[in-house]
Amino acid sequence: MRSRIFSSKYIKTVSKGQAWIPAFLTLGFILAFPVIGLEKLGSWRNLGYTQDQITLLYYRLWKDGFVLTGMAVAMAAGFMNAVNGFLYLYSRKKTDFYHSLPMKRSELFAEKAVMGLIYYLVPYIVIEFLTVCVGAARGLFSLEFMGMAVKMLCLHLLVYLMIYFSVVLVLCITGNMLMGILTLGGMYLYGIALELVLVACGLTFLDTFIDKRYGIMAFLLKDASPAAFAFSLADAYSAGHAAKYLVALVILIVVLAVLSWIAYEKRPSEAAGRSMVYRWVAVLVKFMVVIPTGLAVGWIFYPQADGGTKLIWWVFGLILGTVLSHGMIEIIYHMSFQKFFAKKMQLVLAGVLVFGCAMIYQKDLLHFDSYLPKQEELASVNISNGYDQDYYAHIEKAADGEFYDLTDNYNWYDPANALTGADGIGDETYEALENIVKDSLNVDKAKKRSYFISVKYTLKSGRVVCRGYWADVKNLRTLMKGLYAEENLKEKKYEFLDLDEKYLTTIGMTDACGMGYSIFQNDDRQKQELLDALKKDIESASAEDMMEEIIIQLDFNYALPVRSNINSLVPGKNNEEVTYVDWNLGVPPSFKNTLAILKKTGYPLTIEELDINKISLTYYEEENISEQEEFFYTKPEEIKAIQNALVLERNAYAGGDTETVSNVAVAVYMEQGEMMNSLFLKRADVPDFVLDKMQELGISPEFSDNSDDDGDTMTTYQKTINSSGRWLAWFGK
Repeated sequence: MRSRIFSSKYIKTVSKGQAWIPAFLTLGFILAFPVIGLEKLGSWRNLGYTQDQITLLYYRLWKDGFVLTGMAVAMAAGFMNAVNGFLYLYSRKKTDFYHSLPMKRSELFAEKAVMGLIYYLVPYIVIEFLTVCVGAARGLFSLEFMGMAVKMLCLHLLVYLMIYFSVVLVLCITGNMLMGILTLGGMYLYGIALELVLVACGLTFLDTFIDKRYGIMAFLLKDASPAAFAFSLADAYSAGHAAKYLVALVILIVVLAVLSWIAYEKRPSEAAGRSMVYRWVAVLVKFMVVIPTGLAVGWIFYPQADGGTKLIWWVFGLILGTVLSHGMIEIIYHMSFQKFFAKKMQLVLAGVLVFGCAMIYQKDLLHFDSYLPKQEELASVNISNGYDQDYYAHIEKAADGEFYDLTDNYNWYDPANALTGADGIGDETYEALENIVKDSLNVDKAKKRSYFISVKYTLKSGRVVCRGYWADVKNLRTLMKGLYAEENLKEKKYEFLDLDEKYLTTIGMTDACGMGYSIFQNDDRQKQELLDALKKDIESASAEDMMEEIIIQLDFNYALPVRSNINSLVPGKNNEEVTYVDWNLGVPPSFKNTLAILKKTGYPLTIEELDINKISLTYYEEENISEQEEFFYTKPEEIKAIQNALVLERNAYAGGDTETVSNVAVAVYMEQGEMMNSLFLKRADVPDFVLDKMQELGISPEFSDNSDDDGDTMTTYQKTINSSGRWLAWFGK
């Protein structure tokens, strides 16, 4: 009988009345491949792209465009063929008929799978070959395109099999249409829904939780359902690193096929019409739904009240979500409202599990907030750019030695921005991290200045852990010092100095008054002297030198060769294949050689060098900032006294223990206009006439303490870093 199943005569016989499936798939593949190809080729030619540019665009079309469109049709084909082959399982009459045939169930299962595969492969191969011919007719043919066509055929075949067997498995474990639809929807959406619940509970109950998709959360979002996994595979294939996805996909297909075959083999004929064929599967699905639903409803009620009632409403939400979800599932299982409170013991057990999971979050029973990997386990750390206000990019030369890959420091999570020493994380850095973790939960942000930083720990095992901390000034100084002294922070900042000078386009400088200039624009010798002086200063700079308060900033602009990017192609023009990147870095006072070169520009390098005409001081009480008193000082002796007290606070925790007056706003005017930089008055050097004026106005001086010790209360500051949502908040102590 087995030979008859796979004979051409048998295939023709069972295909009668099924011609609509390959016809429909043929139409789908025509739209996905040749129609898209012809439309794109015509559009590119009308836009005036050169033949070389069209070849590059056509290559990319095969690399990702056809992959996505073909994948959509392949997924639809898998669903259609699975439903067409096994939907009869929901009908008791049809099930009795098929199971009465003189065929083993394994043979019947194989016949359905093979027929579905034939319906899919025949139109795919024909249409894909036609697409290759369309490209060849327009001068776009090579063995590389043929190889990509074969690779895409195999890729889409694997996706088809994954979708096919996932749908077959659902059809084999469910007994009616309603339950099949719900179970299939759960299979494809469960990972996303569970990830949302985990993130919501983590952000609500865990102080160090950050909304960063990694580990189990990344898996649930991107890989936990067949559809999501397919699109993650497409992205990886387009980027050229799909090997691990393909291995995982093959394993997944084998598992789904085996489970589908076992479920089909052992499925009782009388199971048609039931909600779930296997009781243990029904129980498993119930708990998988009830527990996250109970947590989600509890989370919804938690923020609806304040004080002591918050906990009461949270518990109410947990109970309500558990009871409702459990009862609804029982109603669906039995198709009877009378079964709402059926399986009371399972309801109690589900309630216990929901409460246990809630306590894990609310009491942090897994010690999530206090977790810190052991020092010997750490390979590297990534820290959000809130700890450092310089802008720089990590550069890496491609394997061919011709192009560069760039990753700016705002993209703190990227592996390219990992910080590590020669032998892993150093003692000073790790001690600072220990203190930050220990103190983070105890930082009183209303009394003590603190910054929020996100940290990514990469373990030597390859595991990634992310946390977010409120870190005070003292710990941040220790951390920054360790990153300079023990890790490769200094090397990362200044690795652009190893680039060939031919890529350097301009050098910009921001002087002591905040004005920006291009310097040494037409003097290559001076540029080279500045680069040499900077290298010399960096080589001899200690960690303490790197943490000094800066006034001068330099901006180095480079144009680096990069790989061709189809998104930057200009019709009819050769692509320059360059990217423009700049390094904006502060110059600390210890960089004597660099400052000596900059002195030649004639621009002011220190506050003392500024030629000030007048200074405006605005006095106010921080509790009542709307009532302000502004006074101008124009006498030379007053200007000089105030000038000696001025300090520029670009970095609030570097540059020594500088305590400033927080309720006096300073504006400095020169011949060119108002100074651009924000200035403050140092507490130790505030002129007596300023203090007398404050006393006369009845205003008490308030101080913004930047030292390590606890001091006076100061204003809360909040600052937005940029429009893409990176932020830094700090609080006065």
